[in-house]
Amino acid sequence: MVVTAQTLADEYEVSVRTIYRDIQDLIISGVPIAGEAGVGYMLDKSYYLPPMNFDVSELEALMLGASMVSSWTDDDMAKAARTLITKIKNVLSDHDRDLFAGTALFAPPSRARPQETVQFSLIRTAIRQKEKLFLRYADENGTYSERTVRPLALTLFAPAWVMPAWCELRNDFRSFRLDRMKDAAPTGDLFEDTPETALSTFLARIMVKDGVRD
Repeated sequence: MVVTAQTLADEYEVSVRTIYRDIQDLIISGVPIAGEAGVGYMLDKSYYLPPMNFDVSELEALMLGASMVSSWTDDDMAKAARTLITKIKNVLSDHDRDLFAGTALFAPPSRARPQETVQFSLIRTAIRQKEKLFLRYADENGTYSERTVRPLALTLFAPAWVMPAWCELRNDFRSFRLDRMKDAAPTGDLFEDTPETALSTFLARIMVKDGVRD
């Protein structure tokens, strides 16, 4: 059965461009996908993934990671973490499943986490789809400004989440705390990375200084 990129994009709530990119990455990695952009794609029915095997440390890392995601993101990510754990359990051997069930690593919610007024999932979607955001943002003195940004990543500097972005108002990189965002709205305007505005350029810059904050 041939499935179009648009069908996949609608199913996973991403852009068609993202599907094209991910399909190409899968083909390069050796997954036998036939088809082409504009026509559709089909996976060879004989293809299967080998059973997953984990050691104890890997199982503990998975459980701890899922707990941290549940406590430090939003309901959508927490649901995704639970679904991931269920899928992993279903492919484990009986022995590994017992080890997984016995994992005792937790990351409970913290009262120190600042209250956020914007949707975490909205920011994640904008980063994934490379969609510009319109922000109303308060600096450390409580003074608000309005700006359009190109969101690049989300980083947890506990207890606050920070979004590095290319700010079109400042024409430079800035990092925005989610708890200081009064409003964040998608603009419908997609962007392409450039050597000047890409996340890799931002990361290279912060390697030589503490970072850029507004």
